[in-house]
Amino acid sequence: MTAETSTGGGLREQAAAMARSNVWTEDQLIADVEAAPPGPRVGAFFDFDGTVIDGYSLAAFARHHLRSLHVTPTDLGQLLLTGLRGVTTEEDFERFTVAGMRAWAGRSEDELAELGERLFVQGIAGSLYPEAWRLVTAHLQAGHTVVLASSATRFQVEPAARAMGVEHVLVSPVEIVDGVCTGRPGGPLLWRAGKAAAVRAFAEEHGIDLLQSYAYSNGDEDVPFLRTVGRARALNPGKGLTAAARHYSWPVARFKRRGSTSPADVARTLAGVGGMFGGFATGLAVGALGGSRREAVDLGLTLAGELGSALAGVRLDVQGAEHLATRPAVFLFNHQSQLDVLILAKLLRGGFTGVAKKELARTPGFGLAFRLADVAFVDRGDPAQARRALEPAVQRLKEGISLVVAPEGTRSATPTLGPFKKGAFHVAMQAGVPIVPVVIRNAGELMWRGATTVSPGTVQVRVLPPVDTSDWTVEDLDRHVTEVRDSFLATLANWSGRTRRPVVAESPTAEDGAPAPAVPAAPLDWGTSPEMNPIETAMWRAEAADPRLRANVTLLEVLETAPDWDRFLGAHEWASRMVPRMRQKVVEPALGVGAPRWATVDDLDLGRHVRRVRLEEPGSTRQLLDVVGEFASAPLDRDRPLWEVLLVEGLAEGRAAYVVKTHHSTTDGLGAVQLMGLLHRRSPDRDPARPEPPAPVPGEVSRVGALTEQLVGTARSVPLAALRRGVEALGTLRHPREVAAQALDAARAATKTLAPPRGSSPALAARGGDWRFEVLEVPLADLKRGAKAAGGSLNDGFLAAVVGGFRRYHQRTGAPLATMTVGIPISLRARDDAQGGNRFTGARFTASLAEADPAARIATIRQFVLSARETSAGGVTDDLLGPALHWLPAPVVGAVSGRLTSANDVQVSNMPGVAHPVYIAGSRILRMYPFGPLPGTAAMVTLLSHEDTCCIGVNLDSAAVTDPAGLVADLQAGLDEVVALGQV
Repeated sequence: MTAETSTGGGLREQAAAMARSNVWTEDQLIADVEAAPPGPRVGAFFDFDGTVIDGYSLAAFARHHLRSLHVTPTDLGQLLLTGLRGVTTEEDFERFTVAGMRAWAGRSEDELAELGERLFVQGIAGSLYPEAWRLVTAHLQAGHTVVLASSATRFQVEPAARAMGVEHVLVSPVEIVDGVCTGRPGGPLLWRAGKAAAVRAFAEEHGIDLLQSYAYSNGDEDVPFLRTVGRARALNPGKGLTAAARHYSWPVARFKRRGSTSPADVARTLAGVGGMFGGFATGLAVGALGGSRREAVDLGLTLAGELGSALAGVRLDVQGAEHLATRPAVFLFNHQSQLDVLILAKLLRGGFTGVAKKELARTPGFGLAFRLADVAFVDRGDPAQARRALEPAVQRLKEGISLVVAPEGTRSATPTLGPFKKGAFHVAMQAGVPIVPVVIRNAGELMWRGATTVSPGTVQVRVLPPVDTSDWTVEDLDRHVTEVRDSFLATLANWSGRTRRPVVAESPTAEDGAPAPAVPAAPLDWGTSPEMNPIETAMWRAEAADPRLRANVTLLEVLETAPDWDRFLGAHEWASRMVPRMRQKVVEPALGVGAPRWATVDDLDLGRHVRRVRLEEPGSTRQLLDVVGEFASAPLDRDRPLWEVLLVEGLAEGRAAYVVKTHHSTTDGLGAVQLMGLLHRRSPDRDPARPEPPAPVPGEVSRVGALTEQLVGTARSVPLAALRRGVEALGTLRHPREVAAQALDAARAATKTLAPPRGSSPALAARGGDWRFEVLEVPLADLKRGAKAAGGSLNDGFLAAVVGGFRRYHQRTGAPLATMTVGIPISLRARDDAQGGNRFTGARFTASLAEADPAARIATIRQFVLSARETSAGGVTDDLLGPALHWLPAPVVGAVSGRLTSANDVQVSNMPGVAHPVYIAGSRILRMYPFGPLPGTAAMVTLLSHEDTCCIGVNLDSAAVTDPAGLVADLQAGLDEVVALGQV
């Protein structure tokens, strides 16, 4: 194998790996922008901190305030405390922002604006990502409406926006009264939902087509912001946003860090500086032997450029090098970096002198070298002196010595080309020599303004054809200056030196014949977490230790007609793209400890997930439930995505049944219902405009890698977590009674949850481990009315009906009417929580079977449920066991889970469904019956409302419930007596 073949294969493998991980290069990002529709209806919304700049603009302000003592110890402590606790909610962010704004209280608006400009030039500009700058420029050249959308303030963002030529900013407002800052926000902050809302409002006001628009961010808090547009891009993302980008199939791009310095960079910089001075000194010494000072300087410059660049790891990629032979000439270059001296020495190799600010004359090393090279030192604050200092340069040009000048006068704070001064143009005109533009593209990326070390890399340089000055006049000089500067601008804007363009955008044709790039649709915002939480881990590992604790969740839907099979299969293929979790399997970390991870499979074999059977016609309900029970109780393949579907045909009246089985670690019941509501249609017709997201990008997660990552993350977080706890503990010392009361409440809650229940029914004590399914129905309005008549909710009435049914069952079978333990899930979902996953805790209710009055049962249950909800905000399992569950082996988790759940006699759950007709593959869904797992309990009774009917699924352990048909009749009677309360 040749070296070329090996290298080419390696590049192809690297490109394929990047494609699989959806990682894009800068060229891909820009090519995608160039292929998009032009014009202002396409928006490009850029987050600022961490996306456009490396780091946070607030840091520059904080350093200034600390140096100037504008931050009080109290405000500084608040900032540190919030930072240690972590900014995870809108309330956290508001506290953090307000603490920072207090330093501005009493300062004028103009003063703060000037401070922002000064800090931008002094520090923030040096942290700009050049890649982001070029991306912004590409959007501007396409005529897009570019917006910096940031949770920061305008004092932090507007200077950068002006420097980049961006007209619009969306920022967190600062309250200004009579021209003076109050130190408080002036309105809603642009964080999470606030930023997304601001973008939508801006789009509506400016006629932006969000589906065709772009959004760029680095933070997982910006997922709602990114989801406002059709073309979201994750730039420099952290772990959370990387996982979200994989879920939504968003491209990921990573830019080179601006402020990072390694020991190798320091060593390389020292070697480069040493090589430059050593080469210059050597050249001077050798050249001096020939007796010519000019030859000695030229040899010194040549060796300085060659040796310094080689040791610093700086290479040049030069186009138009033939124009460097034009001597003597005035070489004009755009000044970006301290590296420019080294670049020009390597590029021109002697025969030139230059112009420098007078301060450099006193710089050790450089000052002596510049004086030996006859550099003209100018006072930039004194134009008359500057003109006098350039007069000898005219004579040098006439003697054949070229002149190198930065017409901007100083290094640019940003990649923007600054205005040109006319001194060099006067000199060229007076000497009658041509001007040679030397355009440097990216020196700042290797060593930006204020940097102290050099990064290795290739500097791209283009030398433009000489500009003849022989016919110039003073009257036309301004025009000539503008023409030369425009040539710099055009060269930088249309650089042709991109090394790779791996993406070719191909798109369908619009109705008017113009290309219309397709916008990839986003999948649903459902099931985005990359790893299991503690309660999911417990359910996943418990069943591995004890098969009786298997955690399959099942939904049975009765269909009006059997759907077309091909359309039915197609609906599930589409759903697997809309819901990336459907294409993910579980990866257990090595040794079976740590949080299990979700990994996208290479290919989804629908044949292993979607099957159908036909009952012997006419199929009865009992036949259907037996088939469904057998299907639901069978364990899922733990090496594949955790869902299976069964289509049951042959039911009476031409009906069919659709059965969906998932694992409880994927989602709780409410999450499953939310998902089905998102996937089912309101019409039997096909939807030609439905979103068509691409298949999720496969991901490789090794067991060892998963464990290593979590161990490292835990090791890093432990010291910070301990510090946070210590700070919080210090804060609680002011309220010792409150702390003691909270500790007592937590201890009581733990005792109730972890202690074995008292009052379980001996009649339901047996456990066999099998599943038997039954169904019940009751009109939704009737059950609500009955519960309301007794002062309860639908859930209270349903619980009372279940207890009443088991009371009748005990009475009929001769069991004592004592008490029964009922487990009740309590949702912990907040409004902003992502859909999918599991967010619930459990409560345990000891129900009296002696109470015959359904109204009294409702009142008792109502009081208990309200109390349980108030005390379950954190969840005892999460607070006490959660941190440890990830690290416990499966047998221990199984024992803990079994202790928490199997002692319950009955689990009861109630979930809202849909109130309107829905369809699957064109077939209307008449009923939806939910079936929860039996985590070691005697029965699981679950209610789901569908249109105007409460559909109730009952899962029974036949060893505990020996008369299932009788229990169904008893439960129906319990429902009827609650309904009767509303008919009085």
